[in-house]
Amino acid sequence: MTYEESCIIDYLKGSPNDFVNRREIARKAVNRKIYEEDPHWVDAPLMALVEEDVVEQNDQGHYKLKKFEG
Repeated sequence: MTYEESCIIDYLKGSPNDFVNRREIARKAVNRKIYEEDPHWVDAPLMALVEEDVVEQNDQGHYKLKKFEG
């Protein structure tokens, strides 16, 4: 897991029942300077987390951590 993926997961843990839009994740999961330098930094790690079935995406394109049974 990359540093960026870990940051996204940690951010989403703050509101595990809520879907969050990509822009908010990009702005708040890491420091603001990274977002200002590259507002699209979140795209690749977020898609990797969706593909790995760690994060789910709703019909509006918002994201949250998947709930795991067990």
